[in-house]
Amino acid sequence: MELTPPGQLFRADFRSGQQPENPSGTIKLLQWNMERGYQLPGIIEELRRINADILSLQEVDVGCDRSGGADTGLEIAKALGLNYAFLCEFEELRSPLRDARSQGGGVHGNAILSKYDFTDVAVVRHRTHPVDWNNPAHPLARREPRRGERAVLRATVATPQGPLVVYNAHLEVFCGLLARIAQLSDIFADARAMADAGFQHQTILGDMNTMAHGIARLSPNYCCDHMRFRSIGMDEAMVWHRHVLPVLDTRYAPSGDSNPFDPRLTVTLDNPAYRWFGLSLMKGKLDWVLLRRLRAARQAVGNDGYQLSDHKWLAAEVAFD
Repeated sequence: MELTPPGQLFRADFRSGQQPENPSGTIKLLQWNMERGYQLPGIIEELRRINADILSLQEVDVGCDRSGGADTGLEIAKALGLNYAFLCEFEELRSPLRDARSQGGGVHGNAILSKYDFTDVAVVRHRTHPVDWNNPAHPLARREPRRGERAVLRATVATPQGPLVVYNAHLEVFCGLLARIAQLSDIFADARAMADAGFQHQTILGDMNTMAHGIARLSPNYCCDHMRFRSIGMDEAMVWHRHVLPVLDTRYAPSGDSNPFDPRLTVTLDNPAYRWFGLSLMKGKLDWVLLRRLRAARQAVGNDGYQLSDHKWLAAEVAFD
């Protein structure tokens, strides 16, 4: 198996025939952290059932021991007959310090899959990297050795309604709230440049790892800045909802729904290892669907029992505004 180097793109197309018709006038978007594809057959069947037009997947393993050596994203694209773009973030190194569930040997990244053509696929680089994964002396890198860095996959999709810019992000989890906001700002800067170039319809999908909630505030890894205590009373998703996303440059202010999944009502991670006598001590909204010049007609949340991944999926049917 030939592995895509960190920071590089891989593309393949498994569609047959012409692009599908779209009589409903809506585009179904799917956001899901698939947890390395441990449950790949079930994930494929779930995605087949959802039948999304554009899929944003994080934690896509390629050739890693922990996921059976499979090219998980490519297998999904083949099974569903989709256009496929993969961004490798990390080479996952084998190590005796890793257990079987985390053992490397391959690479790891994020993918966008689509029923439609890609007119452009690119990488958006982060300026802020709170963890230097390339430093073997870093405590986190010693425990989970890898080479590479977080980055964002961007694809311009030729939908029947017109070009749609799709971002797939997986922000750093081992940092504080402020570092994640800095990484989010990199996506916003690129989105403004794309809007200036005439691509007004956009969606940002991803696992943003908005982890500052519950007992995660006490961790030296997950919430390691002064906001862990200054934000007490709100989890990180609510901080974004109230204080980050409403701060808009009026030149780029979206019309329609900017965030169709209310963080007060949506939980996408509820770690069973941190449940105590029926109480969930580490749960929150980590996954996001952000829209610009799009209206959400319908939305859904699935994988409620976390059988297929440690994250729920989010789906939104959107129309161009």
